[in-house]
Amino acid sequence: GSGRAGGTEVGVIGRKQALDIERTKNPKKFEKTISGLMERKKLTRAAAENRYGEYLLDPDGFALRAGEAAMKAGGYKNWEEAAVGRSDDPEGTRERIERFKRKSRMKGLGVIAVFSAALIWASSNDKTYSFGGVIDSPTSNPYYEYKIKNMER
Repeated sequence: GSGRAGGTEVGVIGRKQALDIERTKNPKKFEKTISGLMERKKLTRAAAENRYGEYLLDPDGFALRAGEAAMKAGGYKNWEEAAVGRSDDPEGTRERIERFKRKSRMKGLGVIAVFSAALIWASSNDKTYSFGGVIDSPTSNPYYEYKIKNMER
């Protein structure tokens, strides 16, 4: 594991190795990234490299942790509150979020209803459905019937 609670699997390389690999692959881009971090975030070189190393190891987790930290720093309980609080039009943003949630819920229920209806329909007839096509469902075991017929002789 990564050693962090809730972290993602990292594998065999650590932050330092990820930085060394990135530095070797493209030294100019690496320096530009580190300088940019130092300038924008007012970090020391060591802190900028540390931050970039964390990003290289787990870009998705890094972004999620950064977003969560920014949300908590703003005093928001969840992403919806943060989106509404940061918006220029809080009421419009709140309405768009609610509309999105309603629409998504209805789509989900629609998909569940269609699949449920299809399963009920498929189970009510004497066909077997597969990726190979439709066949009559066996009402008995043909192998067993063949064996019985041959035993009678």
